[in-house]
Amino acid sequence: MGSSLEDILKEEIIKTLDKHITLVKGNNCTYSDSSEFIVWSWAGVNQISVQQSSEELLDCGYHVPSGDAVLDRLSDQPYRVLEHGFDHVFQDHISRARKQRLFTHSVIVAIDFTDIEWYGEELPFIVKSKAKNGTKCFIRFATIAVVEDGKRFTLKVLPVTPLSATEHIVKELIIYVQHFVSIRVVLLDRGFYSNEVIKQIKEAKVKFVIPAKKTGKVKENMQEAYEKGPMNYTMSKGETYTLTVIKEDDDTLLPYATNMSETEPSMIHEFYEHRFGIETQYRVKNKFFGKTCSKKYSIRYTFFILAVALYNLWVLLNILERGKKGLEPGKIPIKVDQLKHIFRKIIYRSAPI
Repeated sequence: MGSSLEDILKEEIIKTLDKHITLVKGNNCTYSDSSEFIVWSWAGVNQISVQQSSEELLDCGYHVPSGDAVLDRLSDQPYRVLEHGFDHVFQDHISRARKQRLFTHSVIVAIDFTDIEWYGEELPFIVKSKAKNGTKCFIRFATIAVVEDGKRFTLKVLPVTPLSATEHIVKELIIYVQHFVSIRVVLLDRGFYSNEVIKQIKEAKVKFVIPAKKTGKVKENMQEAYEKGPMNYTMSKGETYTLTVIKEDDDTLLPYATNMSETEPSMIHEFYEHRFGIETQYRVKNKFFGKTCSKKYSIRYTFFILAVALYNLWVLLNILERGKKGLEPGKIPIKVDQLKHIFRKIIYRSAPI
């Protein structure tokens, strides 16, 4: 497995970025894009700053720019250039997975926000939320990801600012993903429960499950919906959905908003439980997060979406390895630390000195 996996990593990590991302260059730029991508990737894999990444690679004899030069160039990159490039990197990974006969059927996806703590001055892209780890300020990203065993890819990342409308974010994510995968059902947490979000999802003709907020009106109808079965519910601003209620082990009633009126409440609950797999995705992505204190949004965005790309690569490599060994979708033959170890071997063995 070692040599073949090394060959795949050599092809995927740098060459895939180089294939799909073309950085905006100044007239005096003397470094190739791939030389910068290797600095990005080394920082992500080792969870270090680009300054330390560059120093370590230079020490190995690689012709790479300094960490400050990498940050300066990144800070000049238009967000749309980076977004377009990484979108194609993600699609490349999905295409490879499709060749393993995945995504031949519709998939369960989840939409969520990722908040990264911010301790500096308040800047235009900073959002405020419930206090966490000593701050109420965050850099926020919205993601849509597959939440089924064996193909837990993140399909799209969008930035979220104080000016972002949640319903528009949800609509953009769904419409984008519908171009290359079929959605069986989309799952969202209670924070997305609103008339506007449900309206956008219904207009996209996608099935959905969202835990309903226990407003006074929802509470009034929960017992009836539990005893008599799913019922049509009208929200305060006029949008409608099917109110489905299940009883938890402690006898607490749990209401869901959905448009799957013919689906059993137990199945609605089972669908939603898939969403908790997204927490595992966060833990793995954090293992590919480089360090930076930069206040430049393009730099922060790149660090986050690069971590997502490396995570997706890890998912893809496990798919390929399972295919070789005939393993079940839930098996993970390549652990994250093993992937990091092999990437380090590639860098050290390929070093010019």
